[in-house]
Amino acid sequence: MPVNILEAAYQQAQSDPTVSLNPIQQERVEEIIRSAESLKAVIAALMTSLVKKIHHPEQDIRLHKVEMDGGYSGRGFDTRYITPFIRRKFSRLAMKETGWLTRSIEQNSPFTLDFTGKIRRAEVKQAFLLIIDDIETYPSLSSDYLHSLLVALIAQSQITTVSFVVTQDQGQITIDEIVALLRRHFFHNYQTAGASRLPVLALYAIYSQLMELPRYSGKRLCPLKSHTTSDTKSRSYGDVEVETVAGEFFEGVEVKHGIAIRPEFVLDAYAKFGEVSASRYYLLTTAEPNVTDAEAIKTAVMQIRQEHGCEVIVNGLMPTLKYYLRLLSDTSLFLQHYSETLQADFAASTDIKTVHLLRWQQLLQERTISKPKA
Repeated sequence: MPVNILEAAYQQAQSDPTVSLNPIQQERVEEIIRSAESLKAVIAALMTSLVKKIHHPEQDIRLHKVEMDGGYSGRGFDTRYITPFIRRKFSRLAMKETGWLTRSIEQNSPFTLDFTGKIRRAEVKQAFLLIIDDIETYPSLSSDYLHSLLVALIAQSQITTVSFVVTQDQGQITIDEIVALLRRHFFHNYQTAGASRLPVLALYAIYSQLMELPRYSGKRLCPLKSHTTSDTKSRSYGDVEVETVAGEFFEGVEVKHGIAIRPEFVLDAYAKFGEVSASRYYLLTTAEPNVTDAEAIKTAVMQIRQEHGCEVIVNGLMPTLKYYLRLLSDTSLFLQHYSETLQADFAASTDIKTVHLLRWQQLLQERTISKPKA
């Protein structure tokens, strides 16, 4: 049974992490693992193909749809066996139902080397198809590939916490140094999705300290929502929200990453909070310049002020962070708040990837090593 194959392979990977693939084959697995958090469907499709080949060696696993001559239902096999297994063992990497709901995988063409599905990263697509070709040519490699895949997934899943070294002397850190650290964290070339979440988490970390100010007396900071949650389904007014103790919307922040604020963004925001009370609404962006058509934006802001009473503030993210940091009674605490917010968001969803945590860890370590000695 496929379940038995998976469980036995998992136990073997836990007890013996030694892999027997050659370096070229192992690099293919590692290429896929590097993008596992953002390309979950590829993990599901690969594991489906490997287990299917072990279970039925005679099946050409390139033919992943029953509509293909001699094919089987990759989606059905995944839904029944693979995705439930991934959910039990590697919950961060599990699709909701099946990897075959992803357009890049659900193509009516075999997993041959000329497969037309548009898997996001070319290197991952090539590695995936080469593994499929390898095990179709040499079926005995299926177990070795599955073992290597599970060993790598187990190792990755163990990175559930990253130690952020925030030293006791951080009271000496300047606001400009903090902003420089954040800039290096936000704009690093991660080669994976999720970086647009980082500015939101930085703002949330600052708001967690700003709530001590008189302006926010009797208010509460709302829990963060997933970055991928629909605004309509979640009744979201912004990426960061503050409400009264009675549950009425008070203030919101929406963050754009690498996109200049346009007049329609202002009107879209108004459509979100127009029917409720609101004191201020911030539209911030990491893009420089921050806006397009400044006059039209100014007109829209004035219109909202007159009609609704809410003050809409359009600005660059980095200048706003710098201003907010000046308001904090203890700026040094921000690094700890940001580190904790990153860790919590990583644990709650897959918006934040392991690579984002490791990058922040690296930046803090570099500062600790390079800081002047007293």
